[in-house]
Amino acid sequence: MSLPLPARRPRVRLLRRLTVLFSAAALSSAGLLATAGTAHADAIIQIAGPAGSVPANTAYTYTVTVADTSAQGGHGFVSIDLSGAAATFTGATTTNSLMSCSTSGTHAECDPTADPGTGAFTVTTTVLPTAAGTVTANADLQAMPDNTDSTTTTITPAGPVFTFTGFFQPVDNPPTVNTMKAGRAVPVKFSLSGNQGLNIFATGYPVSQNVTCNTGAPLDPVEETTGAGQSSLTYDTATDTYTYVWKTDSAWKNTCRTFDLKLNDNSDHYAGFKFN
Repeated sequence: MSLPLPARRPRVRLLRRLTVLFSAAALSSAGLLATAGTAHADAIIQIAGPAGSVPANTAYTYTVTVADTSAQGGHGFVSIDLSGAAATFTGATTTNSLMSCSTSGTHAECDPTADPGTGAFTVTTTVLPTAAGTVTANADLQAMPDNTDSTTTTITPAGPVFTFTGFFQPVDNPPTVNTMKAGRAVPVKFSLSGNQGLNIFATGYPVSQNVTCNTGAPLDPVEETTGAGQSSLTYDTATDTYTYVWKTDSAWKNTCRTFDLKLNDNSDHYAGFKFN
């Protein structure tokens, strides 16, 4: 008894598949077949913002990085748009000398002034948020489909804004340099136009930093010092005066330092000291 011949259909399907693949390759090489680009080409353009949240009315930056586009045949202009919580661009710059940047409200753009080439470059923008919420920034490399990237920034409510007056005696304000014995404590007095509580300093402040002594600066001895064991803050309702007792270090003898009283409204207030 003779056996039936094996089916030939798989071979026919294989031949058809090879024909289709060959035809697609031929059309693509001839420029007659459009192929889909990368759905999310984040390797071409990336945008990065602050690592954490930002208080309202505090400026921050976005950095847009554009990779080398030699394989794509060059790049067009870069646009960045903001949406969400109220925020506007206040400036934009680029490392590409053949491009010029401009801003208008929630839109920033860097346009070629000549052939921008294909090399990598960055765009840095400054943003000022004016309300709490979430700001979304979307960066787009024009003339290249699907070359976009986005990031979000959380904007927290604005902190307090203090009306600072000071420093009062015994501390003199710049340019006068206060002279005192190292290791003693000095009462640093100021007003914030009312009792604002004792949680008024920025995190980690007040601080002091070693600086080169300015031999030409006017000097004035600190008339009042104490032997306090550690620094402390108090408020006197009767005189509307805050007093921060600053304990200095005996190791600061024969050096000069700048005292920085930074409040949690991000304002800095300085005084200079020379220790003997």
